[in-house]
Amino acid sequence: MSAGGRTALTRRNFVKGAAAAAAAPWVPMSRQPRWTIPPVEPQDVPLYDLEVWQAADLIRRRIVSPVELAEATLERIAETEPRIETFVNQYPADEIMAQAEAAEDEIAAGRYLGPLHGITVGLKDIYLTEGKVTEGNSGLYRGFTPSFDATSVARLKAAGAVIVGKVGTAELATADQWPAKNPWDFDRVAGGSSTGSATGVAASQFMVGMGTCTGGSIRGPAANCGITGLKPTYGAISLHGVLPLAWSMDHPGPMVHSARDAALVLDAVGGEDPLDPHTRKVARYRTAEALLWEPRPNPLERVVVGVPAEDDFLMGVPNDEQLGAFGEAVEVMRSLGATVRTVRTNVLFPGLTSLSSFYLIIRSGEVGAYQRHNLLTQPDNMSEAYRSRIASGVLMPGHAYVQAQRVRRHWRDRFLTVFDECDVLIHPADDIAGLVEGEDPPRPRESTGSKTNMWNLSGAPSVAIPTGFSEVEGMPLSMQVAAAPGRDEIALIVADAFQQVTGHHRARPAL
Repeated sequence: MSAGGRTALTRRNFVKGAAAAAAAPWVPMSRQPRWTIPPVEPQDVPLYDLEVWQAADLIRRRIVSPVELAEATLERIAETEPRIETFVNQYPADEIMAQAEAAEDEIAAGRYLGPLHGITVGLKDIYLTEGKVTEGNSGLYRGFTPSFDATSVARLKAAGAVIVGKVGTAELATADQWPAKNPWDFDRVAGGSSTGSATGVAASQFMVGMGTCTGGSIRGPAANCGITGLKPTYGAISLHGVLPLAWSMDHPGPMVHSARDAALVLDAVGGEDPLDPHTRKVARYRTAEALLWEPRPNPLERVVVGVPAEDDFLMGVPNDEQLGAFGEAVEVMRSLGATVRTVRTNVLFPGLTSLSSFYLIIRSGEVGAYQRHNLLTQPDNMSEAYRSRIASGVLMPGHAYVQAQRVRRHWRDRFLTVFDECDVLIHPADDIAGLVEGEDPPRPRESTGSKTNMWNLSGAPSVAIPTGFSEVEGMPLSMQVAAAPGRDEIALIVADAFQQVTGHHRARPAL
């Protein structure tokens, strides 16, 4: 392994036309769960290496305290951060401990708030945080201190989570990358744009990393770093208070060790938000309750798992080991009782040769609309890469954006018909994490293209989960489990059932 002042961003210009009185995040009063995690035995691993659901049960039963977890976390950060460089702004130790002590006092007083009470969280630095600098790795927002929390952050706090800091992101989730190291191999890329959210979880610096995903920025880094990353259904988690890249494709979501953890976070932060009109009309999610917590024979016996045909776009993966691990995963699904069905997806069809032909137009148009004023007034505070993306959106004729959205709607309707044949669709990730410098080893074939952006364009949920490790290069392998929009629950049920009998997600890098 190798190891200035700026114009303030106000509520008014953060969300155009939003009334200032409406900016306070909305947290429903009835979010405390009525269900609890079945008891687990104390684990013979360091506290910081636990999965969320394990730590949550131990905290609820007062076998482990939030203070003990926070102390272990701070020690882990001190040990690893100089080498990993996850954080933009690690919160002071006394602030972290004060949150943990408050959680411990609440639990001792009988006010247990649910599975995230006392759990450590790192926030991608595009989530607004009241009183804490949010810069998005951009000169445009240097020193910007929001006066309110993003809805997701407010709900995490209401759930009793312990926020340990803001973590690295590509410039405003799209351009210059954050230089955090991949914990499995410092010479390999960690991926972006939710870089710090992935490296922090993989290095056990916190248990939950909140990321965002516009074309693959949760599932790509999750695959590279050997963790689980959920891009939920569009609108499942509020975008209020999240610096935007492309509104119609942005998805906030959790990066964690397991599908169980992802379900717990979705339940805590998901649900309708009056401050984001695009949120789904769901008062709150209860996905964790639907998971198969008790072992039983053939847990997926009523589930149809779709597998792309051998020559399908989604099987156009350059890495043979990625394909081999996926083939083994398919056999695991059969062993769990699932009906495995070969399907053909309409990722591409006659007349459409690339999703980028309309994806990039939509992304450029939306980020250009948001940043047009900044392009005209402070272009020097943008990197060249970001400035060029904004300029292309600003200069784009309106009819091009409208036509791209029309094509997207037509494509989406055709693509999602695959779920007429199956409950979930599984497919391999594209390639393993590449080298930071130099050329990657030769591959036997070219990739057919991104294996992530179709799930942003369609708004359907997709969760990346580990499938093992490359024997040749020693890096994590991954696949995605996707479902129709609104069916996050079944995607997580299948992912969780797979993880409970394989254990790839339990691997931790030697740091």
